[in-house]
Amino acid sequence: MRIALVTSWPTKVLAGSGTAVFYHALADGLRQSGYELDVIAPNFDVSNYVKATLQRLLFNTELRTEPRVLSADLVIGFDYDGYGLDPAVRPPMVTSAHAVYADVIQWEVEPFRTMVEAQAFFDQVAMQRTDAITIGSEYAKERIVTLYGIAPEKITVIPHGMIDPAWLPLVASVPQVPNDHPVILSVGKMFPRKRIDVLLRALPLLLPRYPTLELRVVGYGLDWDRLHALASELRLDAHVSWLGHIGDDSDFAREWRQADIFCHPSCQETFGYVYLEAMTLGRPIVAVRAGAAPEVLGEAALLAEPENPAALADALQQFLSDPALGRNYGELARARAPIFSHKRMIQGYIAIIERLTQNRAAAVSLSRRDE
Repeated sequence: MRIALVTSWPTKVLAGSGTAVFYHALADGLRQSGYELDVIAPNFDVSNYVKATLQRLLFNTELRTEPRVLSADLVIGFDYDGYGLDPAVRPPMVTSAHAVYADVIQWEVEPFRTMVEAQAFFDQVAMQRTDAITIGSEYAKERIVTLYGIAPEKITVIPHGMIDPAWLPLVASVPQVPNDHPVILSVGKMFPRKRIDVLLRALPLLLPRYPTLELRVVGYGLDWDRLHALASELRLDAHVSWLGHIGDDSDFAREWRQADIFCHPSCQETFGYVYLEAMTLGRPIVAVRAGAAPEVLGEAALLAEPENPAALADALQQFLSDPALGRNYGELARARAPIFSHKRMIQGYIAIIERLTQNRAAAVSLSRRDE
C-alpha cells in the first residue's frame, strides 16, 4: 500500500519542533510496518512566518493536481495540508492535526495573528472535508469539536510516541558536574503561547532566596526580541542564558544533564513532545495546568496555575528547596514515559489506515456491481 504523506511544515526538528519529531516517528513507524511512503514536503524556510504561511497556502493549491497524491492508496495530511483536495476524486484521507490554529489565535499579535487566523480557516476546511482526524490529546480533541464544529466521532485521539532522538541516550553518558548554583532549563519554540514571559516574571520572586539562580533557554522563535527586552526590563540579564538552537547533540545532552529542573509553562500544547523527553530523562518537571499538560504529565510533575508568575515561582521553589522531592518526581516521570510508546502510536494509525482503505475498496466494489 502506498501512502502520500503531505506536510508543508518543516520536517527538520531544528525548524519544525514537535511536529517534526512526530513526522519522523510516524514516517519511520509506517515504513517499518510495510507501507510505502511518498513524502511530499517542500520544507519552506519558516524564519519569516508571514512569507512561510503564504507559501504553505500556495503549496496546497498546487496539491489538487499532484499525481503522487491522486494515485496514492491513502493520503495523510498534516494540519490543513490537503484542504483543497476534492473528496470525490482523491484517495481516502487522514488529517493529522497538531497546531489547532483556532486555539492558538488568542495569544498572537499582528502581523502573525492574521496569518494564524487564515490557517485556522483552512484548518477547519480540511477537517470538514477529510475522512478521519487524529490528534494527540483529549484536550485538543475538545478544542477541535468546540472551535471547528467537528463531530467527535470523526476524531481519534492517538497519544504521541517518539523514536529516541540521537541526543537523548547521550545524556546518561555525559559527565555531570555539580552545579554551584541552581539551574532551570527551558526548551522550545519561542511562540507567545509557550509563555516563557511568565517564567521570566517568576524569576524575580525567587532571586531573594536564590540570588545565583540561572535560567537556561534553548530555542528561537517569534518572541525572541520581546523576551530579551522583557528580561532586560526585569534586570535578569545576569540570570538568563539565551542558548538559541543547539545543533550539537553532546552539547544539548549536557544541558539536560546539568539541569536541576525543567520548566515549560506553555498554555497550549496539543501533546507536547518536550514533556515526553523530560519524563524519559527523569527530570523534575514544572508545567502549568493548561493544554495537554495535565493528561500527558499526570501526577509526574508539579502543575501551577497558568498565566500566574507567583504560582509558577511557588512550584519551582518546591523543587529548589527540596532536591529529594525533585528526585521523587523525576522517578515518577521516568516511570510514566513508557505509556507514550511509539508502537502504540503506530498501531493507532494502522487501525485507521486499514479501516479507511477497506471502506473505500468496499464502496468501489459495490459501485461496480451496480453498473
